[in-house]
Amino acid sequence: MGFKLGKSTDTLFNSVKDGEDAFKGSAPIIRKKLEEGIKGEANKDGTIFVDPSVDLNSEEGRHILAHENAHIDQFNTLWDTQHGKIVEEENENTVALFDYNKQSIWWKGDETKRKDITEGLGSHAWEKDAEERVNSLYNKTKTKKEYYG
Repeated sequence: MGFKLGKSTDTLFNSVKDGEDAFKGSAPIIRKKLEEGIKGEANKDGTIFVDPSVDLNSEEGRHILAHENAHIDQFNTLWDTQHGKIVEEENENTVALFDYNKQSIWWKGDETKRKDITEGLGSHAWEKDAEERVNSLYNKTKTKKEYYG
């Protein structure tokens, strides 16, 4: 299953309807047809795009929401480039832990050109971090046996 960063934050429509569970603690969810293989996208404006094919009440849907919410947390986390650590207060050396624009992605202040990568791969540092955050949530609420069968 692929996850991809949002490309646009200007289309706010198709929000969750029909009594679907909006996953408590989740950013605003917007239903939007996404590229083939992409099920969810986190946006810097705090919204999450979810493909209409995803059942938000399913285990997969909840995992997608948790993963995209982890990216939103990354956008809001401050990284001190001089000391190489997460900090609580902004200073002249802080950047967002994770950031993007149409041309680039930044992780801990290091730039990666979007044209040079395949987005959504679990091998990217920001994706690994998001999955670690999701797994810590699952480990707090379920035993591994319950989650992995």
